[in-house]
Amino acid sequence: MADLKFYQITDLHHYAHELGIEGKAFESICLSDQKCLAETGAMIDAYFDKIIEDKETNIVLITGDVTCNGAMESHRDLLPKLYRLKDAGKKVYLTTGTHDYYMENGNGTGKAEKCVGDEILTATRTERDELLEIYKDFGLSEAISIHKPSHSYCVKLQDGYRLLCLNDDGDEFFCGYYDDCLEWIKEQIDDAKANGDYIFAVTHHPVLPPSPIYPYFSRRDMLGDFEKTSEFFADNGVKFVFTGHTHMMNIAKMTTAKGNDLYDINTCSAVGYPNAMRKVVMTDTEVKIDSVKIDSFDWDLKGKTIDEYTKENFQEFLNAIFDSAAYDIDKLAVLSTSFSMTPEQIYKMKPIIVPAGKFLQKATFGTFGKLFALNKYIDASIKDRNVKDFVLEVITNVFYGDEPYTPDTPEHKAFSAFFNKRIKKILKLKKGTEKIEEILDMVLDGVLYNAPPSDWQGVFEK
Repeated sequence: MADLKFYQITDLHHYAHELGIEGKAFESICLSDQKCLAETGAMIDAYFDKIIEDKETNIVLITGDVTCNGAMESHRDLLPKLYRLKDAGKKVYLTTGTHDYYMENGNGTGKAEKCVGDEILTATRTERDELLEIYKDFGLSEAISIHKPSHSYCVKLQDGYRLLCLNDDGDEFFCGYYDDCLEWIKEQIDDAKANGDYIFAVTHHPVLPPSPIYPYFSRRDMLGDFEKTSEFFADNGVKFVFTGHTHMMNIAKMTTAKGNDLYDINTCSAVGYPNAMRKVVMTDTEVKIDSVKIDSFDWDLKGKTIDEYTKENFQEFLNAIFDSAAYDIDKLAVLSTSFSMTPEQIYKMKPIIVPAGKFLQKATFGTFGKLFALNKYIDASIKDRNVKDFVLEVITNVFYGDEPYTPDTPEHKAFSAFFNKRIKKILKLKKGTEKIEEILDMVLDGVLYNAPPSDWQGVFEK
């Protein structure tokens, strides 16, 4: 059986320039977004150029959130780019996501907005059912089976291989698969096995947590019922699922009670830090996963590298959150949907958020050492280090998929002392705090430091 080679690229979030890329309204949208909105078209073109240059890899999987917030203008602007891939001989299999159609109560997604000067106005709304027609030439027309209610479909990629293109866009309450879709998925898996085909899947939302604490703070950004669905995949013979949505780089693994493995290859957005796509080769015995970045794109990067440029944009977004927590609670409420909270939650927690935000602006590791009588656990090398800046770095590391603060580093030792010798002792005086203790442990082992394998590449038994 010939090797299967393909690219996975996700979260294009294409923003058409006709929606407006100047003025205070556009600036306000950019401030609450980790992606580079005006640059999406140029970045997508650069990635597609790289794919077209690779004459040995002719399959491209695009896994959801292909445009920005349900505006038809962006769909129309993206289509010629997709047809350029097809014209170059590439077979493109695409699924959509919650950002791709109008959703009245979308909690920040699907708003179909455009920017005109200081005003944010309504753009042309894309209805969900219109997506089937818009993208019919990118997978659906080649499907051997379609589950129309969910927009999911199954294709035969080449001899010996089938792909489940699963659409989990759902709504603001549940992004996953209902029972009828799960029955259809099982039918496709059974049919593939009966015909001697290896089957794997793509879906937009992560099936396994990209970070151990992710479900505690962003559960609604996981695949709906992910605990059951991940077990369903593994125990029915789907070992590899390629996902997006989180904008993180992560490779996660689970083993079910029956001893079956599942890998979730979660890939970052192509248009925001750390911006990359996956290149995958499946042989008879193994799955080789690598990650590919673009070298340049047609934009004024102001003398910076792509990594510097996109990282600076990402960290401006993070700083806006921390600064507004201290000085502008109304602004934080506006930003809340970008980090999986709601304005109502922000205002409810205002008495805690504002003092904590102000404290973090100036607090150093030394400050924490004195405040909590932990001086002997704070190494001299980090006493003057600003805690807020460190937290920003840690968040950036998690998105990049590189968490380097091993247990022997001064930073890890300081947090370990703070959590174990102070916070946990306080928690033990109360009942029902087990989950908080779990989160603290996960910060130490999973957020500050995450053991190998690499989230950027690997070779896995098929």
